[in-house]
Amino acid sequence: MSSSAPADAASRRNSLLGSLVFFDWWIRLQQRVAGLTSTQRRSVLGIAIALGVAARMWAQSLPGNWDFGQWVNVSNAALAGVDPYATYGYNYPPPWLAVLTGFQAAATDETQFRLMIAILLTLTDVGICLLLVRRGYLLAGVLFILSPISIAISGQHQQVESIALFLAFAGALMLSGRSQRPISGVDWVAALLIGLSLAFKPVFLLFPLWLLIRRGPLARRLLLGAVPFAVLGASVLAAFLAYPPAEVIQRIFGHGGTNNAPLINALVPNQLAPWVIEVGGPKVIFVVLLVLSAWLFRNLDVFEMSLAYTVSAVLFAWAMANQYLLTPMAAVAVYLNIGFVVWLLLSTIYLGGAADILNIWGLREIQPHIMLDWTKVFQDLFPWFLIGWVVMVIGMLKHRVNQDQNGASRMRSHDVAD
Repeated sequence: MSSSAPADAASRRNSLLGSLVFFDWWIRLQQRVAGLTSTQRRSVLGIAIALGVAARMWAQSLPGNWDFGQWVNVSNAALAGVDPYATYGYNYPPPWLAVLTGFQAAATDETQFRLMIAILLTLTDVGICLLLVRRGYLLAGVLFILSPISIAISGQHQQVESIALFLAFAGALMLSGRSQRPISGVDWVAALLIGLSLAFKPVFLLFPLWLLIRRGPLARRLLLGAVPFAVLGASVLAAFLAYPPAEVIQRIFGHGGTNNAPLINALVPNQLAPWVIEVGGPKVIFVVLLVLSAWLFRNLDVFEMSLAYTVSAVLFAWAMANQYLLTPMAAVAVYLNIGFVVWLLLSTIYLGGAADILNIWGLREIQPHIMLDWTKVFQDLFPWFLIGWVVMVIGMLKHRVNQDQNGASRMRSHDVAD
């Protein structure tokens, strides 16, 4: 037998493993799409955006849920001079409330109010898509804008996630490739954008700490670690001008959400999990694991680091609700693998088939037989999302090793040539 036969067999096994688990074919497909002519790329992107916008306009025509009712209540309260934090339990900093109040003042009825919100969230979804394309992820941008998850959350749910994501991703993209350059206005603008993201909704609450841990000049890391928190703090202080500080602080920073802690419920024994949740363990675990995971991704460029953050934040989250499914969608579209695909399919069946969400024909016949109890949905999704995160990390580490090996090979070749 030829000595190359075992090597060929190992190569085939690795190729099969890469295709089935790491979805190497998705990477190759992204590269192939990137190789299209500029006209072809613009056509693909234009069709995807047009379909995505149309889908969101259809989704906003469906009946609103609790979230939309909350937006109606808090905006009306603000216009009437009533404290929305105390009266309706509004739990975000003031920027989103200001947007809602402006829309409510301009709208003639709830239909128009709902449409205004949908248009804003659709624009930010398109913005996220374009940021992915700008970074070289055209296929991921197409998947994001056409994903039933983003359509459901921005169109029907009308949650604020996409605004927070767009602002943070925009800031991260501005910072990419600048780690060794002197501090300039670009860094300040990027830090302000990340801070504004926190002020709309603190999805990226610990991301400034990731930027602080990341390698690079200390002055830049301190700037990026401090300014976003300063913006968030300023936005909270602004609320003190109109509403009682204690109530504002309690609602924004003391809000526990659903506190269903998928990680705890999935990995901690059933006899112990309720007690861990009751004493606030999930919040401590969230902070510890999310800070520690920053070391895994500290060598990534800032944009890819922001994508990795969204996956990690949802994986370790102490609470999960429908809108949180949108948070990692851009990263899932970029780093698609076997775990993320199953998570994406199940999430699509859940949101697409639910009678009070998208209620899509076909999916609504399947959904009740797969997602029997919505309170357990996120616990059921967790194992697949965990697999996706692990495969993503392994893939990133493999890529890093390959880069280092290629760099070493080029250095050896250079030495021989000398």
